Amino acid sequence: MQNSWLDSINNNIDNQIDEHISVKDYRFYQIEKLKRIAALIDHVKHKNCLDCKHAKIELEKIVNDLDRLINKSGVNRSEYEKRVEKLIKHLKDAHQIYQAHHFTYTYSGIYTLVGVAFGLLLSYGTFYSFNPHLFFLCAGIGMVIGNILGAKKDKHQARTGKQL
Repeated sequence: MQNSWLDSINNNIDNQIDEHISVKDYRFYQIEKLKRIAALIDHVKHKNCLDCKHAKIELEKIVNDLDRLINKSGVNRSEYEKRVEKLIKHLKDAHQIYQAHHFTYTYSGIYTLVGVAFGLLLSYGTFYSFNPHLFFLCAGIGMVIGNILGAKKDKHQARTGKQL
């Protein structure tokens, strides 16, 4: 039963792609992500989640309207993006499933800001004026540390199957 829904969604996505979607739109709108969302929503662990059951219905509607949502006006494209983001938000909030590179970007930004603050404190604390070398060194070190820690967390998420 569970594989038949997933297979039918995947086949429907493939049919829509072949008939209506150009290669450029396929890449730009990340249509392949719909298949990954379907697999995650259909996962055995999420069978008791009422929102996942509603998300299955919503995903079917999105796939059936893929031609209208992608190939028509910009309003329809915006609607497509909002509906897909709603599904992704549910997976993130309820099931801790994140998109690829989520933690790398987040940790890099946070640690860069920490490095900037630390660089300012060191610069003004040591030299009583702004020292750009020390400031940028601390910001760069913060960015590298955040990138390493975020990539490590992203790899862990991918290994455990909690990455979109």
